[in-house]
Amino acid sequence: MSGRIAAVAEVLGWWAVLVLLWLATLTTFSLQELLAAAVLALPAAWAGRVGRIAVRGNWRMPDKVAQSLATLPGAIVRDSWAALSIAARGRPVGRFEQDALDAETDARRRAGRAALITGVLSATPGSMVIDVDDELLLHVFATPVTRLRRMFGG
Repeated sequence: MSGRIAAVAEVLGWWAVLVLLWLATLTTFSLQELLAAAVLALPAAWAGRVGRIAVRGNWRMPDKVAQSLATLPGAIVRDSWAALSIAARGRPVGRFEQDALDAETDARRRAGRAALITGVLSATPGSMVIDVDDELLLHVFATPVTRLRRMFGG
């Protein structure tokens, strides 16, 4: 893939993710919100590419991208319900967990896997990725493990 095509593909990928993220936070959908998301996500997508280049990030997304993104909405709903239940009971229940990650020999794939895991698992209310190295360090609520977390070793 030529450099320009790769750059455009990366910015479009960031743009799509950012637009979907914006739309996911709306309580009511309107054409103005869609237009705002489309316009404002473009400079943020470009900044994402520039930021990746600045930190010399070079990754390849793992094979589980589509599967994990498809599982994400259900995990968000389940974790949201669990978080509300915990809040209603009024007791602290967070804890740290370490999970082993599948070994990945290729450095680019390992970096892509770390990026995917961090973004996807931190998008749910029930878990926050603290560190990804040889092991995954999470802060989690004391709730049942979702299918999404099981996909990544939880």
